[in-house]
Amino acid sequence: MSSPRDPVEITVGYRALGNNALPGLQDRLEKRTVQPKEGDAPPWDANTQFAYVGTDVDRVDGLAKATGRAKYSYDITFPGLLQAMILRSPVAKGKLTGLLLDEAKGMPGIAAVVPLKEIGHQVRFVGDALAAVAGTTLHAVRDAIERIRADIAAEEHNVDYIVADKAPQLGDGGQIDEPWPESKDNEIEQALGTAAVQHTATYRVEVQTHSSLETHGGVAKWNGNDLEIWLSTQATFGVRGELARALQGKGLDVGSVTLHAEYVGGGFGSKFSAGIEGLAVCLLAHAAKAPVKLMLDRFEEHTTTGNRPGALMQARAGVDKDGKIVAWDWRSFGHGGFTGSGGSVAVPNYYTGAAKVRRDHKELVIDTDPPRPMRAPGHPQGWFGAELFLDELAAKAGIDPLEFRLRNDAEAIRLDQWRFGAARFGWDKGRAHQNAPGARLLRGVGLSSARWGNLGNQGRPPHGITCRIHQDGTVESRSGAQDIGVGLKTVMAIVTAEELGITPGHVKATTGHTSDPSGPASGGSMVTPSLAPAVRHAAFLAKQALVEMVAKHLGVPMSEVQCKGGKVGAGTAQLSWADACKLIGPNPIDERGTRQANYDSKPFHPTQCGAQFAEVEIDRATGVVRVLRMFGIQDCGLVIAKKQAESQVLGAMIQGVSYAIHEQRIMDKRSGRMLNGDFLRYKVTGTQDLPELACHMHSIANGHDSVGAAGLGEPPSVASAAAIANAVFHALGTPVRHLPITPDKVLAALASKKG
Repeated sequence: MSSPRDPVEITVGYRALGNNALPGLQDRLEKRTVQPKEGDAPPWDANTQFAYVGTDVDRVDGLAKATGRAKYSYDITFPGLLQAMILRSPVAKGKLTGLLLDEAKGMPGIAAVVPLKEIGHQVRFVGDALAAVAGTTLHAVRDAIERIRADIAAEEHNVDYIVADKAPQLGDGGQIDEPWPESKDNEIEQALGTAAVQHTATYRVEVQTHSSLETHGGVAKWNGNDLEIWLSTQATFGVRGELARALQGKGLDVGSVTLHAEYVGGGFGSKFSAGIEGLAVCLLAHAAKAPVKLMLDRFEEHTTTGNRPGALMQARAGVDKDGKIVAWDWRSFGHGGFTGSGGSVAVPNYYTGAAKVRRDHKELVIDTDPPRPMRAPGHPQGWFGAELFLDELAAKAGIDPLEFRLRNDAEAIRLDQWRFGAARFGWDKGRAHQNAPGARLLRGVGLSSARWGNLGNQGRPPHGITCRIHQDGTVESRSGAQDIGVGLKTVMAIVTAEELGITPGHVKATTGHTSDPSGPASGGSMVTPSLAPAVRHAAFLAKQALVEMVAKHLGVPMSEVQCKGGKVGAGTAQLSWADACKLIGPNPIDERGTRQANYDSKPFHPTQCGAQFAEVEIDRATGVVRVLRMFGIQDCGLVIAKKQAESQVLGAMIQGVSYAIHEQRIMDKRSGRMLNGDFLRYKVTGTQDLPELACHMHSIANGHDSVGAAGLGEPPSVASAAAIANAVFHALGTPVRHLPITPDKVLAALASKKG
């Protein structure tokens, strides 16, 4: 552990967001005293002038991905590589009473067959893994799988959480009919009694699958006791440890496990574990004594690798004569598949201030695969219900939805964002639009807030980065953590280049090999805020080593030497970067930086705020909803890679469109099987569905570590579907409280309004 050095005073906060002509914006700057660890880089703050941080640097691996040179797990091959598949249960619930593998083992071209479930164990959902087969071709493997005899004693199953045990009773219109339980000391009821306006409503969302571009799976190869595996994963080091433990538990002697995930074709939370497919490919490779590839097909991806669970939610609340919320009562029901966990729902807590608040959640058990985390777990579901409820409450109180939020939102940063975003989006004009009586095309606008909270952490052991400066002037920045597509390599290149005073093009960033220093899993918007300070620390240490060489060569004090603008030197005594690096010799400068703990002093902003706005057009005759345009403003601490940050926000909006109006898992209650487990019948947003998208990155000097980056992957995904639902409410004049907002629901809402 590094020792502390003298405290440093820094300026934290932000200046007015770009255009001072927009209303409600102001500088929010404060002084903070922080105490960095000895040997760490000095903190960046609101007064730091950057050359590359926060600018439009192209994605450093973009060309490799666009040209096909980037190798994903799907692309890995070896001489003699075997193909593999998994035999899965056609039964939703039961007990495995027999598993006969011998005939499959004797089929032509089959190299290995391994059981994945023991006789007598429970079968838990359609798609539960029973056995795995490896062979020379997928055709041979399919033939062998058909020769496996699996006997299952089927039991009664249920795949609909609405009628699960402990599910609430629903009445007409899908409203929860059960009375609210009495609150502690009757405080909710008393607060509601003081309200000028009250409202109660029920909301529902359906299951959304992850639908990553690259499916789960990988390639395994044994070298004696050592296992090497290429896996599509969000957690290189976590999965490495998981496999080592699991395989030793299978009686295999694992000397070491090396995992590769240099390129990952997406992962929204379902790839933290090796999964049964990861374990199976390792077992097959060991049994066959040959490398094996096992990648799931799209149906398996939809049905066996987790999902964003559905939820049923009900809210009741009251506001006083000034439009302030005085009571907020919330209950929700989510389903965790056969495990009965993972279906929790989150709701915003920054609107309720001094109100009396109660929140309750219950998990329900059904016979499906369990949920897995998906981009802000629980938040898009809860924000849809809560933000639509707020719009309905505001309508009852006769208050504009934006004004209602300005009166109730307790976070000053988002108040700036509300005003800025509304002006950029044209909220007043959109809200004033009146649909002509009898018009076929109806327009409306809506908004929603976003929130997350992750400033990164040190890790145990501390996260690390290797920075290597070579004699020819090239620089390597290396991390064993995975880049699932958000742009970690670009962040590493920018931070390294900024510290060394060179261009990002000089830096080769490498990720995803467990032979490099460890990093966190890609979850909770954790990676950039956890690793960026380590990247900077490694570059800072490497710079110090180079500066010492240059100072001796030039005969100047080391304290006066700077690396800036592609030169290294002091005053008029300067060397080009290339000439300075020639002093290094054949052995490169090789430094390992570590992630220090966040400063003890209070950060400027402990969470991330955001706001989104949407405009929709609805065809009254068909019920079809089109999202016309969306605008978002989002903070993530210091914005490092501006293009990649904007891509995160715009991508979240695209997923939000898909969640709001398209995606829904359809289950056959009789068989327990998903009926639309492919992209022909499971609809996701395509290019023809995309609205006009725009966003503004709100960069904040947070002062919590030497860089100040905060999480970004999750927060923008929280708001999108809710903003769209509120725009639909504005267009129709009546809410659609059930996602996805499909034509049948729109037409039913119009008919209900007419009635």
